[in-house]
Amino acid sequence: MTAYPPVTLLVRNIEKSSAFYKKALGFNLAWDALLMGAFGQCLRLVEAKDTTAGGCVIVTIEVPDVTQAVAAILDNGGGRAEKLMGDKPLYLGLDGEMIALTQRGLPGADKVKLVVYDFDGVMTDNTVSVDQDGREYIRANRGDGMGVGMIRKLGLEQVILSTEVNPVVKARADKIKLEAIHGIRDKASALLELADKRSISVAEVLFVGNDVNDAAGMALAGFKVAPSDAHPSILALADYITTARGGEGVIRELADVLIAVKG
Repeated sequence: MTAYPPVTLLVRNIEKSSAFYKKALGFNLAWDALLMGAFGQCLRLVEAKDTTAGGCVIVTIEVPDVTQAVAAILDNGGGRAEKLMGDKPLYLGLDGEMIALTQRGLPGADKVKLVVYDFDGVMTDNTVSVDQDGREYIRANRGDGMGVGMIRKLGLEQVILSTEVNPVVKARADKIKLEAIHGIRDKASALLELADKRSISVAEVLFVGNDVNDAAGMALAGFKVAPSDAHPSILALADYITTARGGEGVIRELADVLIAVKG
């Protein structure tokens, strides 16, 4: 996940500015006067009579849909800046702060009904430890377990679909309360069966994969996501590439992306 340092804004009224950033750009109050955006960005609001310094700040904010964000800014008391930053227009907050918008996420992801994960290279870093008796061990990211819970709260079903036959897949799935289908060689057929069983279209499926054995299944899915260290052919296929590498919070990052659209 991308780490963003907090941006401090001088504002005339913290309550009004908080309401503006919530309604227009989806920021929520984390604590005190610290606002958090959909993708982890933080704004620290400081109330001051003279907000001149605040107006000199350029805040770059990631949003799921730039067009909608522009309309929301204007509808909630913001404005357009006359100057341009390169070829990107700037917008104004309530106290003259300049806002640059950049699009991030999965357009149309509000239609997703099922999320399907590969296991190795998505939930793990694609490595394995083996002891002297041949027992295999993997490392999983606790943030991904949290991400699974966040996505579940959106009302979305989630399934692990893995070629791995090791029972560690089911053990991890049981821990985070997911259905796991492992030992699968034909992921395209398995994906069709999953969709048919739920009476949904494959266009409503989001598939997270990382290597060539995921390609056929990903190609069928309506939404395709890959970790940043996925195979080049999978990166080329993906609609969204996480900043996280496999095993380092891919699902936690995906949760933020889906909440930004569906939450």
